[in-house]
Amino acid sequence: MYCHTCGARLAQALSYCNHCGANLSTLNVQGQAGTSGTAIDTLLWVIVGTTITLLGMAFGALVLMNNGTINERLGMAFVILTFVALVVSDGILGWRLLHLNREADEIRTVPQLHDLSTDEPDPLTARALHEPLEPVSSVTEQTTRTLEPSYGKGERR
Repeated sequence: MYCHTCGARLAQALSYCNHCGANLSTLNVQGQAGTSGTAIDTLLWVIVGTTITLLGMAFGALVLMNNGTINERLGMAFVILTFVALVVSDGILGWRLLHLNREADEIRTVPQLHDLSTDEPDPLTARALHEPLEPVSSVTEQTTRTLEPSYGKGERR
């Protein structure tokens, strides 16, 4: 992984560059738009599956009532409850779908920073990044210190 600001090679995926302190977490905003699209697609399939299942149950109860297999009052109660469950579940899932759609719109309206890649820089970009005259110290070098070991009673120093 490379910093998009200074071009320094980073050993692991970090939120901030160790050398220049640039915020690398802005790259995650671009990946969230694809995640919300997948969630919306999944939710649409859940709505379709729930609707088909509940309508199939109501239709099955109507067929059983027509054949005389189940009591007409029991069948009508089951059909009515199935349609109530259909309206409630599709209402909740539809509300969730609208909520996810609004979140996806908000993510799309966030200004997208282009050319923020943590892949290895191309040769033209690498040449444009100047090499410092003296080695650049890490941002974290000034914040760490060596601690003296602490010993318990009876331990050797």
